[in-house]
Amino acid sequence: CFTSSPTIRNSVGNTVGLDNGYSVNEDAPANQLIPELNDASRSISNDNEQLLPLSPVGVIFDMDGTLIKHSINFAEMRQRIYEVVDADPIGKDLEKDCVLEMPQRLTEEGQRQCHEIFADIEQRAILDMQLQEGGAELVQFLIESGLKTAVLTRNMEKNVAHMMEMYKNEMRMNDVTIFEPIVARNTKANPEDEKPLKSKPDPAGILHICKIWGCEPSDVIFVGDSANDDMSAANRAGCGGAVLLQPGGCQLDTDSGYAVGDSESEIMERTPSLCVESLSDLKFCIEAVLKEQEKSNTAQFDKSDGEDGYVYSSDKGFSVTIPSIGVKGV
Repeated sequence: CFTSSPTIRNSVGNTVGLDNGYSVNEDAPANQLIPELNDASRSISNDNEQLLPLSPVGVIFDMDGTLIKHSINFAEMRQRIYEVVDADPIGKDLEKDCVLEMPQRLTEEGQRQCHEIFADIEQRAILDMQLQEGGAELVQFLIESGLKTAVLTRNMEKNVAHMMEMYKNEMRMNDVTIFEPIVARNTKANPEDEKPLKSKPDPAGILHICKIWGCEPSDVIFVGDSANDDMSAANRAGCGGAVLLQPGGCQLDTDSGYAVGDSESEIMERTPSLCVESLSDLKFCIEAVLKEQEKSNTAQFDKSDGEDGYVYSSDKGFSVTIPSIGVKGV
């Protein structure tokens, strides 16, 4: 089984352990992929919610730390950007915030220096870029299963294109579009727009992708490695699944510098519906969901509201039994 106990940062940057571990029986059907409960998880969870949508339309991936191994040095980025901010005539009076957002509030010279820093750090990351283990197998499985795939990242479009070519080469699918659309920090919703879409944790990118796909956010799974950015964006958008990837069970530094709150609602925003240690684990979970969906297309269920769960009838003509203890809040 897969187990993990995710951690998140509070407003002063301390690590807060939720201790909301989950355990998944690999032989269990998809509608039993639910976390084990303790007092902490009950206090921030919603009743009768699934870890993953039962009929997913597609999967939206974060890039850095998710589709590729963690290679952006956020500690260096924060240090260098804040040095420019402190020396800038306008920036010196500003409160430290997200390093990706602060440059646009500086003088033209300050903005230029910040963009040079971003280019330097991201270029080194491209040279060091490695695909996340299990990523190619997961993406190929999704495509072959008829699910859509997209990328939402705070990186730049040109860097996503480089990553996509690496995936195509690994999968030997050079003639196939594997991520559509790609939404980066310089992506505009419309060519005539003055500004790009807001970056995570704002849900704008997810909602934009869902609009292109012609589906509701509840029909998609979002996968990322940051509770602050990825899980918050997924939960604000209303994604059917918010999956936190922590390779080896470790949470790496992906903090871009903005403050986060520690109220119950803010913690809930950063809480994943499912936490996995590898993309291979996620592939297993999605396989289980699709198998359960296939069985549900032909199976007949009797109405039940007992302790085993309740029957959910979809508008697609089939029903599934959802356990009454199913909750969101790993």
